[in-house]
Amino acid sequence: MLALLERAEARVHLDAPRPGVELPARFLGQAHLRLDYGYGFTPPIPDLVIDEEGIRATLSFNRIPFATFIPWSAIYLIADFDGNGAVWQEDIPSDLKMEQDAGGAPPSATPKEPDKPPEPKKPRPSHLKLVK
Repeated sequence: MLALLERAEARVHLDAPRPGVELPARFLGQAHLRLDYGYGFTPPIPDLVIDEEGIRATLSFNRIPFATFIPWSAIYLIADFDGNGAVWQEDIPSDLKMEQDAGGAPPSATPKEPDKPPEPKKPRPSHLKLVK
């Protein structure tokens, strides 16, 4: 993860119901939660610590800071925004594994429809008037 953070931001996919996860209560039931980490974020994450236990950081949720901790046992995928990273197959939540085994894709990999280009706007009438 440190190598990813040196180059860019990192998105961590985690199983929030796992023991030891410290997040706002509304997220603790989500088996597929994604959190973004980086040194260049606004607001910054000044207390980002990555060690042998997991990832500690004060993250902003709806502009409210919250001291988080994500143990390595809850993390099953870490990637940059270009998709480079690592997957720990044994830690993927069982409901996501079943979805993949059935031929589906995990929610984050489900392709979305391409954005349609905006329709051209009608030109605004001029605010100038012709005076003779």
